[in-house]
Amino acid sequence: MKAGRPGLPAITKQLQGTDRKDREKEGINFTLITVCPKPQVWLDGKAKRYFKQFCNLLIGKGMLTDANVGHVLIMAQEFAKYESATRELNKNGYVITTGKNDYEQPSPFVAIANNAQKNYRDIASLFGLDPVSASKIVGTKKVEKDDFEQMQNKYSQQT
Repeated sequence: MKAGRPGLPAITKQLQGTDRKDREKEGINFTLITVCPKPQVWLDGKAKRYFKQFCNLLIGKGMLTDANVGHVLIMAQEFAKYESATRELNKNGYVITTGKNDYEQPSPFVAIANNAQKNYRDIASLFGLDPVSASKIVGTKKVEKDDFEQMQNKYSQQT
């Protein structure tokens, strides 16, 4: 974790007039995906549907890139696993009985559901899909020029 004040986005520094070329950081630029990719064959049916839903959601926010499609695959599979485990728990209950003495123990699907939920939350937070991380994530949006800047450019070119 880096100590001190968090850095400002480059556009904010430009608007404030405090940007300097010697302090610019070159980030890695990934290709933005605008069409939902085909899901991998190893995903089950429900996970494929979730993959398409998550991709369309992230495409709409301008956040799906070629580098994070793998994360979306895993997120969809974990969500489908959570759903399947929860269905199993609703059908058979949270406690199973084993052995001659009718020993009761928690269903293994409790651990499966809990683990899948944790994994889903961890990956979803990378995309800002929860309230806490949503405020920290900045999507790759096109920077639109404001009206004042367009007017300045128009008149500066005429003189």
